[in-house]
Amino acid sequence: MLMAGEACAFRGFGHQTIAAIADNHLTENTKREVYSILKADNMVKHANWVTSQRSRAKRVSEWQYATLDANGKSTTTYENDGVVVIEKAAEVLRNRKNESDSLVFASLCTLIEIVGDIHCPGNIHIEGNEATKNFAFTRWNGRKVEEKNRLKSKWREMWHDYTKTHDVFTPQYYAEDLEIILLKKKAEYEKGTPRFWAENVGEDVVWCLKVIYPEAEVTNETVYRYEDINNRCMAKAGYRLAALLNNIFKQ
Repeated sequence: MLMAGEACAFRGFGHQTIAAIADNHLTENTKREVYSILKADNMVKHANWVTSQRSRAKRVSEWQYATLDANGKSTTTYENDGVVVIEKAAEVLRNRKNESDSLVFASLCTLIEIVGDIHCPGNIHIEGNEATKNFAFTRWNGRKVEEKNRLKSKWREMWHDYTKTHDVFTPQYYAEDLEIILLKKKAEYEKGTPRFWAENVGEDVVWCLKVIYPEAEVTNETVYRYEDINNRCMAKAGYRLAALLNNIFKQ
């Protein structure tokens, strides 16, 4: 279970932070519906529910990834693609009166976690671009490139490291910290569909890979600059999750 927690996008703490952001922007009606389904007073407690199910169903491990075509578009119909999983879960919630309580609960928990997953740049695969499936690069401290200062890193794990540095915060405090900077972008970020959201993160991936790529050697300072992208993606995930749930439960 601990290993599964480390494997998920943004890590478990990151998912909780995204849920805390979303929780701040639910309408009162949506909150009543969501809290009733979860039997909890917020979404943070269930932010890693999908991860807890990975030992039971291997296919669940695939849900965190979203695949774009060579043009950066989300056109897949593969049932375990993160975007398709989100679409199916949202449909269950929209039709919740005709579904079992257990399926409605599972679908809501799936949305809470997988919306976050597809916003992790390390989880976006672009067809024809093998680098987006993970690769190794070297980072080093300062200006001297002696072997002792070299650190081997992996593309996907790099994105997990950012939230690891904030573990001293509570998810709610980290969410508050992100919103101080990015709340003004909320209306812009929450637009679109899950497919557009994955494509939007894909644009960040393409930009990032111009600097960090297989076998590249970069300074820690260069890597740290990507934390701004990581934070922006987390805020987008939170605002978009709230917007999706508000739309589902508006009736």
